[in-house]
Amino acid sequence: MAESSYDINYEELYRKGYRGLIYDIDNTLVEHGADANAEVVELFRRLNKIGFRICLLSNNKAPRVRRFYRGARVKGVKLHYIFNAHKPARRNYLKAMVLMRTTKKNTLFIGDQLFTDVYGANRSGIRSILVKPINKAEEIQIVAKRKLERVIMHFYRRDRWEKMHQLNVVLVGFMGSGKTTVGKTLAREMGFDFIDTDRYIEEKVGKSIEEIYRTKGEEYFRDLESMALKGLLKSCTHTVVATGDGMPIRQKNQKMLRKLGTVVYLNGSEEELLQRIAELDPSERPVLQSEKTEEERRQLFLRWRFVYPMVAHRTVDISDRTEEQVADAVRDCL
Repeated sequence: MAESSYDINYEELYRKGYRGLIYDIDNTLVEHGADANAEVVELFRRLNKIGFRICLLSNNKAPRVRRFYRGARVKGVKLHYIFNAHKPARRNYLKAMVLMRTTKKNTLFIGDQLFTDVYGANRSGIRSILVKPINKAEEIQIVAKRKLERVIMHFYRRDRWEKMHQLNVVLVGFMGSGKTTVGKTLAREMGFDFIDTDRYIEEKVGKSIEEIYRTKGEEYFRDLESMALKGLLKSCTHTVVATGDGMPIRQKNQKMLRKLGTVVYLNGSEEELLQRIAELDPSERPVLQSEKTEEERRQLFLRWRFVYPMVAHRTVDISDRTEEQVADAVRDCL
């Protein structure tokens, strides 16, 4: 769900792999019956520049849809259109994907009506974003549908909230990605408990991570991480878990992490993360004591960065975001 078609983070959608966008017109892009305006043109230009293909899918007749299409398809804007779509019938959702040369996996539908737009997208096997209607003054048959929509959305939000509070959230990522600080913020916002696995291990063993590394070595510490995960699987509910940087490296840990909860990868650029870890205290990150030079840390980052997406159910980009914004993005993706 989104406030409007113009408030959606399209860059994030593109990073997630979406390539085709199907739009309803009336009350999704403009008020009912209105022509394409400068805001529509600017949006479509931006989307084309990002790399998206666009198709208009409307139940309206040809003259209205063609008029909107001509107004939107100015120089530099590429898009397709389908009129008399008979939503929620599947046929023209599938036709739109053929026109855009996209698939069910990388196509997204954006519309303002639950019983036509979203229901048709669900029947067609594609995800959708429900936006709030631009104008509340609507035709009488749509007004009647809105009353039913409000009832369904009430139960949808209630069920979604209950499901969110039955899971754990597991944050993975390279050192410096903000797992602990973001995790604490997210736990506070969701009313969850918070566990940092490094602190959890220290409490169980009665020694600091630095002391464990120094006296027992890294392999022993990795064994402790695996044991800690087994314990969390048995006892952890309604909790945000911030993992150690190297916890997902072991294959058996990967399976346990995914069982523990929804795994979210906090992804940052190489330059940003290496800059952050240069400011860390090596005593707090014992692995940095063996990876001392910038090149050694870079090689460690390159080795580990390919593991995190393999473990994660979701990925959130931390670039140019505050801790609160990253926490919001994690909550929105659950």
